[in-house]
Amino acid sequence: MISLSLSLCSNTLHADQDVITDDGREVLLRADGTWVFRSTDRFANTEDGKRIRLKADGSWQYIGNAPLISKDQVKTTELGITLLKTVIEKHEVKVQKNKRLKTQTVFYLNLELSPLAVSNIAIHKNDTSGIEVTDNNGKIYTVLSIQPGTTALEPGSNMTVAVRVDESPTWLDNAKSMEILFKPEIFGIQEPIKLSQKINDFEEVDVDGFEAGE
Repeated sequence: MISLSLSLCSNTLHADQDVITDDGREVLLRADGTWVFRSTDRFANTEDGKRIRLKADGSWQYIGNAPLISKDQVKTTELGITLLKTVIEKHEVKVQKNKRLKTQTVFYLNLELSPLAVSNIAIHKNDTSGIEVTDNNGKIYTVLSIQPGTTALEPGSNMTVAVRVDESPTWLDNAKSMEILFKPEIFGIQEPIKLSQKINDFEEVDVDGFEAGE
């Protein structure tokens, strides 16, 4: 009985499978480990419990009762953002006979775009309006740039980016952590993404100066 169960399981895993993704697209999972979209049509459920097909030509049709759920659904979270580390860069500037310490805080993040994404994500150095950085006391820090400069993240790939903000918390702020918020208008994400880190875990480095425009 155990041998028969294992055999059936093995045959299932090595056969082509048709699945519906979380965002309603038909996908063929091939036995060789590859996949392909069946069509550009999508699926949705109506309020009265009907399943409909949304066709690429702008038409639609009823196809049965909802929900149509497959236990083999493919997860389609299009963009994952991971905070790798946060670094405070310090630079002493001579002002007449005195020295003034200037700082900038840099958040290093990994962006990973799902292979099921339908298009690239454009990343622009000056596209900072969709990012907000605060500390746990509510102080807002000015976002200066996203590095690297103008580039594109392709489906199925990942890259490291650096979000640079002006200044960093001082001992007078008595801040314990900082938070970086990505709003829905940036990177085409569906919901806001918040990442935070304790200031005690930040790295600190001395630099000779900041890059032009930062």
